[in-house]
Amino acid sequence: MNRPLGLWGTDDSNVPSTISQPGLVLRMLDMLQLQAGQRVFELGAGSGWNAALMGHIVGPTGHVYSTEIIPEVAEIASENITAHKVENVTIVMQDGGSGYLAGGPFDRVVFTAGTYDLPRHFYTQTKEGGLLLVVIKNQGGGDNLFLFKKMGDHFESLDSLHCGFVPLVGQYAIPDLEPICLEDIPDWKEIERQLIANRPFWWGGKGKESFGWRTLGVRSYLAITQPLFKAFVGKKTDGDPQPEHYFGLWNRAANSLVLARETGLISYGSTDATDQLVSDLRAWVDIGMPSATSFALSVYPSDMQLPVGLGEWITKHKESQFVWSLPNRHIAPEAGVGQLQVHLKSPKP
Repeated sequence: MNRPLGLWGTDDSNVPSTISQPGLVLRMLDMLQLQAGQRVFELGAGSGWNAALMGHIVGPTGHVYSTEIIPEVAEIASENITAHKVENVTIVMQDGGSGYLAGGPFDRVVFTAGTYDLPRHFYTQTKEGGLLLVVIKNQGGGDNLFLFKKMGDHFESLDSLHCGFVPLVGQYAIPDLEPICLEDIPDWKEIERQLIANRPFWWGGKGKESFGWRTLGVRSYLAITQPLFKAFVGKKTDGDPQPEHYFGLWNRAANSLVLARETGLISYGSTDATDQLVSDLRAWVDIGMPSATSFALSVYPSDMQLPVGLGEWITKHKESQFVWSLPNRHIAPEAGVGQLQVHLKSPKP
């Protein structure tokens, strides 16, 4: 059965650990290019299955160190590794965001949970030329699996694809990436009274349930390139336990908010945010409708001073900064992407 399985949790909406889809696990192993004798770090042991597979590939001269922050899950993984007599895999119960200094430096590093930042420890615990496979979440929703190569003081992406993973817990948890509940905005009642327009817009299809999938590419693009971008959600109701999700631009300085819904753009306060969103959408189409995985990505420590060029954007986080770039060199500044658009963002609304 080629689908993920919840490993431990209270219900389907609260599963902090899973066994990933077998097809994706095999794809990730192929991307890692594992070789005999290598030392491997895994963040998120889960059942121990993936660690055992990697242990088999690196052989008796290699070793896999797999960290697991959830005690119950770490115990399951340890029992599975012991029961199957896998001698070159060590399960370590700790927060994997700190890496595992005692086992490094590593030839390969793999995250099996999504992160918004790259913890600083991996710059020193990954060998020069080593590969890092990490799941990167962004404010636009959706997860992006990036394969990086360690090159001196930073990492350069080699490959990428869309995916879906549970988020990190512990010191690198990312609760601020959750969408903003409209009704929880302190001045929402006042904003709601300033409705000025409801413009039809269908996003290439119809149906509330598929709205998220149809807009995944543009949302991930806007989360990288537009500092006014926000993800929103309505409150659950008895009649509809699945709240409606929105995205849009919120320009507080101009008292302007635009919400993108399944069939329209709703404008509040003024048209500034709506005009900006329409301009951004046109620029997105003009440059080929990229999603986050269309970008080349370089990751540097957050305290480094970096230049930015045409078709590049910087998103800065606590311990790392991401330089997103598009390989298309025909990008015009008037299309909305240019040398001056350097956005240093945090996940907080």
